[in-house]
Amino acid sequence: MKPWKTFLLVCMLLVPSMPARGQQLPADAPSRQQVLSLFEAIQLRKTMESAQEVAMQSAVNTVQQMMRQSGVIPDAAMQREMDALMKGVMEDVRAVLPIEEMLEAVIPIYQRHFTSEEVNAIIAFQTSPVGKKVVSLQPAMMQESLQALTPMQQRAMPDLMKRLNERMRKVLPAAPPPAPATTPRN
Repeated sequence: MKPWKTFLLVCMLLVPSMPARGQQLPADAPSRQQVLSLFEAIQLRKTMESAQEVAMQSAVNTVQQMMRQSGVIPDAAMQREMDALMKGVMEDVRAVLPIEEMLEAVIPIYQRHFTSEEVNAIIAFQTSPVGKKVVSLQPAMMQESLQALTPMQQRAMPDLMKRLNERMRKVLPAAPPPAPATTPRN
């Protein structure tokens, strides 16, 4: 048998017996269903959706701030176009990064970091009156936090843009001068 075939055969026999990275779970890890119950108790889906909305609103605020700084003040038509653009971007984000897939991706992380007993304790708290209050207030608190932080971001934007431009000048080499135009010879 040729050496490369032997190597391939050994790899094929060994790989299935090797644990995939991240699949080694502790003996007391919660089950997939327990983690899903935890996600439901902490309303992780709703929190992720709200986080996407907050991130998008923050991006919109940043773009608007940059436009104001550059002297562009959108009229009503431009604002409608920007709103439609951002709505489309949000739809694209949801299509490319579905919440369900993100939840599935984090299940093993919860299984590695929490025991079955700890997940049960978190669920017990989250389903208590205080836990329910915490969960129910999170989306509104995120929105209020965004509103509270927006003026800070707006004040910081000119300085951040200046610093970014300075860093870019240091990192990017100066553009070479354009080549002189040549006249084609006949």
